[in-house]
Amino acid sequence: MTQLKKAPADFKTKKPLYRPYKSDKAGKKGMVYVKSSGGGKKLLYFGDTNYRHNYSAEARKSYCARSGGIKDKSGKLPGKNSANYWARKILWNC
Repeated sequence: MTQLKKAPADFKTKKPLYRPYKSDKAGKKGMVYVKSSGGGKKLLYFGDTNYRHNYSAEARKSYCARSGGIKDKSGKLPGKNSANYWARKILWNC
């Protein structure tokens, strides 16, 4: 699991794209600004703090297989603009 850093003070004003930081929202592990479908930026939260921290090799393999099957509405794997992408990349190293 990659260690998330605390967001800089100007995070919500500068809105850096695709740079994950530790979440400021209760119940979430990380946050990142992504491009929205309208062309702007939106803040995306990922990872639930209520789940146990079992990042063993077996748990990682199981999660990666399970979450790899998540598709968007058009039947494609979601890209950088989805919470699934960031959880897999940052929290699980899939």
